[in-house]
Amino acid sequence: MIYRFYRSFLALSIISCALSVSLSQLFLLLSFVFFLFLNEKPKLASNLVKILFVFYLWQIVTVLYHFAAAGFDLNSIKQAFRDEMKDIFLVTAFVSVQGIKKEDKAYLYKTFFIFSLVIIFTGFISIFSMTRLSRLISDLYKTSSSWPYQHHYGNIGALNIYLPIGLMNTHLTFGGLLAFIFPGFVFRLYDSWYNKSPKMNITIHAVLLLLVSVVFLFNNARSSLLGALVSVSFGFYILVFIDKDISKKMIKRTSFILLGFLILLFVGYKSTNAVKRVVDPLFGGEKHTDSGRTFIWDSTFPLIQENPIFGIGSGNYQKEIEISRKNKEKENRELAFFYEVTQRGHAHNDYFHLTAVFGFPQSVLYLILFATIMYHLLNSNVPKSIRFMTYGLVGFFASGLLQCYFQDDEVLIVFYFLLGYLNYYAEENLNSESSQKMSKVG
Repeated sequence: MIYRFYRSFLALSIISCALSVSLSQLFLLLSFVFFLFLNEKPKLASNLVKILFVFYLWQIVTVLYHFAAAGFDLNSIKQAFRDEMKDIFLVTAFVSVQGIKKEDKAYLYKTFFIFSLVIIFTGFISIFSMTRLSRLISDLYKTSSSWPYQHHYGNIGALNIYLPIGLMNTHLTFGGLLAFIFPGFVFRLYDSWYNKSPKMNITIHAVLLLLVSVVFLFNNARSSLLGALVSVSFGFYILVFIDKDISKKMIKRTSFILLGFLILLFVGYKSTNAVKRVVDPLFGGEKHTDSGRTFIWDSTFPLIQENPIFGIGSGNYQKEIEISRKNKEKENRELAFFYEVTQRGHAHNDYFHLTAVFGFPQSVLYLILFATIMYHLLNSNVPKSIRFMTYGLVGFFASGLLQCYFQDDEVLIVFYFLLGYLNYYAEENLNSESSQKMSKVG
């Protein structure tokens, strides 16, 4: 009975990541509570577990360091857990996945696939909705004060086109979720084609890939598109050089499909203003937010330089970046306006933000986590279908070069679910290797 509740709440938490962050975290809490009462629990001995443990241990060390530096003022710890440290709870998503029984592997796969479908279809519907989809739901039970409309892109014929954000609040968050699911649809289509599946099966995968591609392009979060490109490239690298699956004939077929898509995109670019506004930023056209990144980065570098080991401390970025920004304005008076108006809630780069807040050791550990994920995807016996679903983890670290996705709990919770999904198989391989060694000794 306990396992059934655990499994149900885990599935609801994963699927509701596409619906509401509050709902997904509620179900995550419930699934984790039931996980703690499971009779059989995994040992959690993989390299991913070890690096995550050290990663967050260092964060706690920096919190205690700044707590002592503040004269043991408890407000220092409260502030830390109101800001960056609050996301430590989301690691329970990684842990919770580990309780799934072997016979429920297919159930877990279907759960992630349903999550992906919800992202696609809510995203596609939101392309044509003037009102945010989340408001259509929330306004049924509460009065919202937030802006109810979506950003209007233009028209395709008589259709009004809006920037798709699904049920999320921002296009960047939705872009982060799209970057996780996009590689899966690319490689599921490839796999069904490679294995000569029934035509209906191939057609369904092709339609789903087309839908997610359209939504992703109109979403236009270039940091996420970069991440997805890296994930797909990494996946093809494995198929070509490790699995040795892709023949010259397959490359030709894939090239024809890609060429057809580019021709379709070019026709849309020339004939409609909406598509033109989507495509221009992808090929060098500047968006109004682009220059802001350089100013926030420039203001963040002094924080890193002055606090290289323990950082400025969790919860202190907002205060410290204001001081740094004002100093930069004085040094560059002709650029004062740009330092003043740039968005500064975070560093718009995961590596810079983590280094500024927790010091260089944290960014090194972050890169080790990245390397460990790549190692498991390259070297462990993870089934293809699971690799396809988790390739987005690789691109997450590329997206972080232009955006702070590690600070976005709506994206980070999915990151940890997928990382836990990958670790489930890493643990399984570890147990299998241990059993083989024991049998040889015996």
